[in-house]
Amino acid sequence: MEKVFYITESGEFETIDSDISQILELEQKRRVSHVVPVNRALRWLFTTIRKRVSDESRMAAFTRCWPCRWQAAIIGGPTLGPFKLRKDAISAEVAYINNKLETE
Repeated sequence: MEKVFYITESGEFETIDSDISQILELEQKRRVSHVVPVNRALRWLFTTIRKRVSDESRMAAFTRCWPCRWQAAIIGGPTLGPFKLRKDAISAEVAYINNKLETE
């Protein structure tokens, strides 16, 4: 089971975006990574589309199922991958972030 939230020693609440974090309606959010195609042209197209549409749109859903290799680019950290499936890149991203939260 994936961990989705932590309470730090200083009493702050940290979470990975999930159904639970959306129910809690947390005030501050900050992106810690991007899961994007490895191929530069596809990555450009992916980011261009995603900047212009909402996460709930059909176009955003379309970009999530492209049959390409994926990577998880951790902001201020490593790039994980490549992965054949986007869901594998997301799993690696969540595992990396969970490990980082546990060790801080």
